[in-house]
Amino acid sequence: MDEDIPELVDVAGVAPEVVESTESVGETTNVAETSDKIVPATILTGYLGAGKTTLLNYILTANHGKRIAVIMNEFGDSQGIDQSLTSSHNGATVEEWLDLKNGCMCCTIKDKGLKAIESLMARKGKFDYILLETTGLADPGQVASMLWTNEELGSEIRLDGVVTMVDAKHIIRQMGEHREDGMNDAQRQVAFADRVVVNKTDLATREQVLEIDEMVSKINGAAQILHTQYGRVAIEDVLGIGAYANVDPEIRQKSYVHTIDTSIGTVMLSAPGRLRWSLVDEWIQELLWDGRVPGNEPNREMQVMRLKARLAVADFVPVGSDQHYERATIVVQGVCEMYDAFVVPEATGLTADVPYKLVLIGRNLPEQLLQKSWALLIEHSLIK
Repeated sequence: MDEDIPELVDVAGVAPEVVESTESVGETTNVAETSDKIVPATILTGYLGAGKTTLLNYILTANHGKRIAVIMNEFGDSQGIDQSLTSSHNGATVEEWLDLKNGCMCCTIKDKGLKAIESLMARKGKFDYILLETTGLADPGQVASMLWTNEELGSEIRLDGVVTMVDAKHIIRQMGEHREDGMNDAQRQVAFADRVVVNKTDLATREQVLEIDEMVSKINGAAQILHTQYGRVAIEDVLGIGAYANVDPEIRQKSYVHTIDTSIGTVMLSAPGRLRWSLVDEWIQELLWDGRVPGNEPNREMQVMRLKARLAVADFVPVGSDQHYERATIVVQGVCEMYDAFVVPEATGLTADVPYKLVLIGRNLPEQLLQKSWALLIEHSLIK
């Protein structure tokens, strides 16, 4: 049974000068000072019934001390909340933004969400995080691409990560469903995830939970897996996770799972040292834009869904910048055919003992060809 609908507060005329910081309890931050910050946005996806509604209810009602703007898709799990939290506005695409008594805001959307986010940014400074909930059958890759391709939003919002919630009782069947055109929706949502929350583990046996973990790892060996019941997830596990600003050094080994399409998987390519960025950049472009393993013929069957890399490079120039880095440690993040690369600040804590690598997640990835092509790139680009 759903939780009670959050109480709304009248915010007319209320414009506090000081709000509680989400970073340290007891500190204060002036709203004007936070308005220039780039806001992290998390995409929350998962099948109907996976537990997204319960999580959203918690975020919108609990006194967790974080200012979160929640954008809920009215065709998703949160439909019951949407109808009570929002008011119709003459059929407009975006419903009113409502301020809740715990410091959060919410609205519901009827399209892909761009207008909701654009209207939200007009209130920048009143929130520190954005949580964008998608429909049960949504492709998180398209939603992520939406944030990347909008130039106006790109300067104000950064994609923080994709969190996929799955129902422990049904996900084995859902991921095992066959589709003639390839990957099914459950597999796709897991493949794009940076974190997979396995909910309702109390309704599954220990063996089933282990099988779910193995299935998830087979599809996406780079995603962190969390177990929970009743949608109880710590806010820190879904917000501010920095998945697109970092690359987890731990990639789980692939293992064969009989119940799912074995063409879906993760390929990890190691980098033994510092590489010439221009050659690496060309290699990535050929892979993502031309749809082929560099040095080989185009492969229509291959589908790269996510690319993650942490590399030591030479002669790096960020896109749209005149700044030149003779040597730098960078992170590369890609979704489908789009990717971006940026320098890792020293404050991230990544040290030289963290391995350099490039990780690909997708379907029909020819691992031997990829390893051979990557080795050839290393041979030509490695600075000795």
